[in-house]
Amino acid sequence: MDLDGVLEVVAAVLILVGSALALVAAIGLFRMPDAYSRIHVATKPATLAVVCTVGAAVLRVPGLTGITKLLLAVALQFWTAPVASHMLGRAAQNAGLEPAEPWVIDESPESEPEATDT
Repeated sequence: MDLDGVLEVVAAVLILVGSALALVAAIGLFRMPDAYSRIHVATKPATLAVVCTVGAAVLRVPGLTGITKLLLAVALQFWTAPVASHMLGRAAQNAGLEPAEPWVIDESPESEPEATDT
């Protein structure tokens, strides 16, 4: 098997792994009990699925321009996914949505007791 054959097999495996992770994220959206768990399950596996799929494309796309665009897409996904999930979680908390299980530690500014002058 030559190098092109090996790269094709690796790309196929990466696409299968990315597809499986995207499927797990989609199933998790329906299975999780509350908004916070759904946000988590939509962000973590979906980001890794994009990395695997783009990694497969990088192995198959000829030319530096195409690879640069694909790597830029991964960088933007890494930058925007955590920010978006944080903002969704914050909006859920501000809307008063309760988690399925009580939090052990709540570090939100709204949960801190008011400072009193004594």
